[in-house]
Amino acid sequence: MSGSRLSAAERAGASAAFGSARAPRSARGQIIDSIVGTPPTSVSADLVAENPENPREDYDKDYITSLAQNMREVGQIQAATVMSRLAFIVSHPEHKESIPSDREYVAIDGHCRLRAARQAGIDLRITVDDSPAGTREDLLAAALSANHFRKNLTPIEEARAIEALVEYHGSATAVVSVLGGVTNDSWISTRRALLKLPTEIQQKVADKEVPIAIARKAGSLSTHEEQRSYVKTKMAERATKRAEMPKPVRGRAAAAAKRLAPPAKPPQGKTPAAPASTTTTAPGSNVPEPRGKTGAAVNSEPVIDWTDPDGIASAILERCSPAVVEGITQKLLGSL
Repeated sequence: MSGSRLSAAERAGASAAFGSARAPRSARGQIIDSIVGTPPTSVSADLVAENPENPREDYDKDYITSLAQNMREVGQIQAATVMSRLAFIVSHPEHKESIPSDREYVAIDGHCRLRAARQAGIDLRITVDDSPAGTREDLLAAALSANHFRKNLTPIEEARAIEALVEYHGSATAVVSVLGGVTNDSWISTRRALLKLPTEIQQKVADKEVPIAIARKAGSLSTHEEQRSYVKTKMAERATKRAEMPKPVRGRAAAAAKRLAPPAKPPQGKTPAAPASTTTTAPGSNVPEPRGKTGAAVNSEPVIDWTDPDGIASAILERCSPAVVEGITQKLLGSL
């Protein structure tokens, strides 16, 4: 046996609570941490909301002041128990409107310590216990399935979260079942395709520089070289189409154009009311002449064939910003 003495921790071995802290986190664990959050040991007291189910309503102000002074001088002896905002709302959906969106945690035990920490202007030592809301995979699913529960995730973050859930539950079909009616196979396959793209393109998707529609098709190609080439070509075509579009007239120029514009013609099939007159006219003299082709208004907008998916997609990409295209895509996928 070696002459060096083993520490108490080495003799006892890794505990269930702290063994994972020493071992490297799995890829799925890292994804969950990045979206759900890694539990801290202390936070600003301003990030912790009071529990709306706390029965105590009256607090001894002198006690809180004394506790605040003690915590400032000596330190906080016992940590307060909190839940993450996400976990609390999953466990208590009836209180989702009671927890401000800028609060990341909800106090479960330690409201006096919370108030004292605020008064003292110091951080609050906490222990995060999200177990009432289920597993961390449950929280990850909640973060994806309920917009009011989560921060605004980028498409790439959503894709990584989906991949973590697929790994945990075993299949995309199982994930659809877990997430309920907020998603479908098409939405999941679209997001997962993004993870096949090179890192730099994934970042451009996250920054909304490359639309989901282009990125998804690129993700179906075999190699990164093909994917880069496809994205480069499509983005160049998109830029050309945008440059060719007439720029909208705004400001004074728009006001002047409106003043100079001819009066609007009445809808086809309706004739303007004849002005009142005392002069007798011959029958039929006030009947307008039939319109010929030369008098028809010319529509500069091309006619969209609503049965042609590529034509519809091109029309949307030409007219809409990336953010609007993303919103249309989400609506369409959600309705399938």
